Amino acid sequence: MKKSFTLLLAFIFLAQCSFGQKKKKSFKKEFYFASASYELDSSESAKSSKYLKLLDRFNLTSIEIYGFADSDGNEKANLKLSQDRINTLATLLKARGYEAEQKVEAKGEENPVYDNNTEEKYRNRRVEVIAYYSSKKGSKTTRNVKKVVKEKPVLVAAKKQEKLSVEDFKKGKTINLPSVQFYGGTANFLPGAEKTLDRVVPILQSHPESKVEVAGHICCGNEMELSVLRAKVVYEYLIEKGVDEKMLNYAGYNNTQPSYGDIMDVRNRRVEMRIL
Repeated sequence: MKKSFTLLLAFIFLAQCSFGQKKKKSFKKEFYFASASYELDSSESAKSSKYLKLLDRFNLTSIEIYGFADSDGNEKANLKLSQDRINTLATLLKARGYEAEQKVEAKGEENPVYDNNTEEKYRNRRVEVIAYYSSKKGSKTTRNVKKVVKEKPVLVAAKKQEKLSVEDFKKGKTINLPSVQFYGGTANFLPGAEKTLDRVVPILQSHPESKVEVAGHICCGNEMELSVLRAKVVYEYLIEKGVDEKMLNYAGYNNTQPSYGDIMDVRNRRVEMRIL
């Protein structure tokens, strides 16, 4: 009788633990690749941009990345290819300010979701990214995911944006955007950046004949990809607000063109517009 009672108590305890465990909240996305390739095409790249913007709205706790391949070629080569595909997505996440913390695993030909002898086998050439989160940003829960902080997350006192004139749009001119700043190690705008860009939009629209390069820069580190991503974020914002895409292109310059002398000066964490 005593033994039965003990077993009953153990069962109740395990049941309570099971019911007490909450399912982790997450966003999962799959990215597909061409045969033998580990680079995203334009449509998959656009998908990744939307996914990253979604992640920015939540307090992340961890990120998992799994890489796969179809059965073409040999098993060893496919395992390496799946790892290269993981690296493609991991690089994008890192440039955005996130670094996979919990699990990164190359699976090669494992777990095919479709028969490799059908046209649907392209779905086996994929990377799965699963981002776990605790809450939406703005809550008291803080982000635990590992951050890339080669640049200190310092708020910069921005200068007042000067009014632009026709002279500013002459070939070879550089238009500074001192109010367009970023949190350290990320391509996320600091407060006030979007308001500045909103003022720039109608000015660009009034000069449709101009060709403008959005140039991204960083301070305090060596992250070419981050400088490119900062330029791209501004470029996409301007287009989204109605600037003709044909007017614009974007480029990153890493830390090679400091505007404020000391490369460690956080004001070098900036974006400029160059008239081509």
